[in-house]
Amino acid sequence: MSDTPMIARFYRLSKRNKSTMVPSGSYTEKPIYLKDATTVIRPTIIMQTIDATSYNYVYLVNWNRYYFIADWMYIKGRWEISLVLDPLATYKTDILTTSCNILYASGSTKPIVDTRIPVESIVSRDEEPQAIGGMTIVDNGMVILGITGKGSFGAYLMQNSNLVAELIDGMDAWIGSSITDQFQLTKQLLYGGSASECLRSALRIPILFGGNQVSTKSAEPLYLGNYPCKDGNGNAITGYEIDKPIINYIGDITIPWTYASGDWRRTSNYTNIILYLPFIGNIQIPATEAQNDTKLNVNYSVNVTSGDLSVQVKGSDTDIIFANCNANIAMPTAYGSTGINTSKMTSAIVAGVGAVVAGAAVIASGGAATPAVLGIGGGLAAAAGGTISALGGSGSGSGGLGGGAAQGLDRVAHIFLTSKVLTANPSAFDPIMGKPYYGVSTPGNFSGYVQTDGFQFKSESASSEEKDMINSLMDSGVYIE
Repeated sequence: MSDTPMIARFYRLSKRNKSTMVPSGSYTEKPIYLKDATTVIRPTIIMQTIDATSYNYVYLVNWNRYYFIADWMYIKGRWEISLVLDPLATYKTDILTTSCNILYASGSTKPIVDTRIPVESIVSRDEEPQAIGGMTIVDNGMVILGITGKGSFGAYLMQNSNLVAELIDGMDAWIGSSITDQFQLTKQLLYGGSASECLRSALRIPILFGGNQVSTKSAEPLYLGNYPCKDGNGNAITGYEIDKPIINYIGDITIPWTYASGDWRRTSNYTNIILYLPFIGNIQIPATEAQNDTKLNVNYSVNVTSGDLSVQVKGSDTDIIFANCNANIAMPTAYGSTGINTSKMTSAIVAGVGAVVAGAAVIASGGAATPAVLGIGGGLAAAAGGTISALGGSGSGSGGLGGGAAQGLDRVAHIFLTSKVLTANPSAFDPIMGKPYYGVSTPGNFSGYVQTDGFQFKSESASSEEKDMINSLMDSGVYIE
């Protein structure tokens, strides 16, 4: 035991081991003696005039250092009290002003994916149906004719599609009354052959639309060569000459986001968006790239003369093009010589605006971050790698549903959204293990949990072991108090 007493202040202190808190309340000041061959970092002090177990924290005035009481030993009427240095309190001022890489910090407002939080086996689901821009899908559809005739040449929309079966019903009677000589027969042949041969194509488009949408002209009687098409009552069958072959149907579908704007769970590893479009099928929309969009804008472009259909999907707020798809929806009829190949290959070209994620989602199995043991920047690089993977997403989709058969499927667009559910809200973890920060700052800019990467403490009074203690504590996470 040393012969010269030192001054010690004894505290009853509620404090975490990994905290920078410095005691400010009342204390009991007593002279103490040091046990022989003791160390500064782990000293043993000796005294008799105090109930040592009533205190758990000590400040040695002579050494200007704070200590936790590690243990008490009572021997023959005196106390031997084992102390261990509290470096976070002792060097608090210098620690708070040290510039460093900060991985996690309570109160961080950066929208960075936190892969430390585990997910539950359940998911949250939502759906948003929406008809697109007034597009009405019908069973039989509108009949489009490709004809050659007296005053009728080109593509026509029948004014009454139900009369398609009567286009050439009056042919026999007309031949008997109109084809009276070789000249009349020659004129008919010049139009392209028989009346049925002058009906070059006939197809149905399974979408409801009117003549004013595809033509700038009024309905007119239809001719197949010289033959005037009549219905069973002798009335002229009429149609609209198509000079506006493209019809657009445009509409927005609200994305039923589970999480609020700015929440990092609006990323592809936590949220899945499937867009179903009539005639197209399912398209996967990358949530990471769509996270700032409130709606998806869908533009159907239909060529009524061929049945070719193209669809473009864009973000309503970002204007990012997520998908370009095409199909053919024409249904051939049993009348005339059709020239439209509705069995041609259909395809969907979906914009791959997301980073393709290979393998399983990068989501940790749980627990707080472990102490960093890599060199400076190593922990930050590892965290960044996990974050980039967690942000990944890719666009993909079906190839389009052709031949008109898709009209028998769901006729309304849908967004199906599936979100993973965390074991607890990120705000609940914030005071315990902070939120991702991944930037350079000083610990003093935060209050609460702070975890650094490659912290390097310097001080004029700290020993090498004290510096190592501080570096290790900061990289494993401490509480700034």
